[in-house]
Amino acid sequence: MSIHLLVQQPELDLTFSEQAFDRPFNFVALDQTVEAACATATQHPRALYLFMQRYTHFNGAAGSLVARLASSIGLSRELFREPACELFDEADRGLEVAAKVLSATIDEHSDAHHKGCSHRTLAQATLKAVGNYAALTDAERNSFATVPTWLTQLLEAAVVGYQGIPGDLEALIRAMGVHAASEMLAAREYAVIDKVVRYTNAGLGFDQYLKDGHGQVELNGQKISAWYWIAVHGSHKEAGVETDHAHDALEALTLAMQYCTLPNQQVWQLAFEGFEAFVTLQQTFFQEAQKECLDLIKTEMGSLI
Repeated sequence: MSIHLLVQQPELDLTFSEQAFDRPFNFVALDQTVEAACATATQHPRALYLFMQRYTHFNGAAGSLVARLASSIGLSRELFREPACELFDEADRGLEVAAKVLSATIDEHSDAHHKGCSHRTLAQATLKAVGNYAALTDAERNSFATVPTWLTQLLEAAVVGYQGIPGDLEALIRAMGVHAASEMLAAREYAVIDKVVRYTNAGLGFDQYLKDGHGQVELNGQKISAWYWIAVHGSHKEAGVETDHAHDALEALTLAMQYCTLPNQQVWQLAFEGFEAFVTLQQTFFQEAQKECLDLIKTEMGSLI
């Protein structure tokens, strides 16, 4: 995917906002890729499991990557300084920037509204429920767990782009752009998935399965909501935690622009480069996941003939 960056226009308002990123990247068009992949997955229980396995695997690194980025910024506090402060030891503001990034990983590691579970645990509960719905054996679930090359490559690229490099200002700003994209797009992804699975297909397939089972699944000896992992990030009806995380990510970029020595135009350009890099990863993920689901459905339908 190639996006023409509007930052080259001198009249551009250098304010970090959702609208500013929406103009060149067209979030509605990006959502359509997500919706198409999810709609394909809902056509067959095993395809839905495959889709969710890929999605939970890809997102399983999110909390750790956010923590790494916050740490990289915090270890580079000398790069972010209050220009009006003449006292060296009182001028660094790196941890103020880092705090706006770190907020996202706090929820990832311990959800305050669901027994303190990590979001990885909550994702495992969702995946287990989908596997039960598809009536998959343990051996079949393990066969789905084999990570394809395309997904390994996407994760490797995400790690490189997301974590930042302590002491490297340009890499940190670019990584904050990756982070902003991750949070903004995730808020929309989860809402789209919730819409397709629970509303477009209300009373059908997995939605009916959840209703029949009261929306619960047993994991690690406790009852956990089978759909909370999706809904807490963003549902079809209301915003979730990802919206707050996206707001904080934009604030981190605004503070970075305020405290670093790079020209505002350059900060903007670097942030957009990072944003574009993650958009490419996100779109590739859903396109590849849809291809896998289509291939699986063809195989399953062929076996019935």
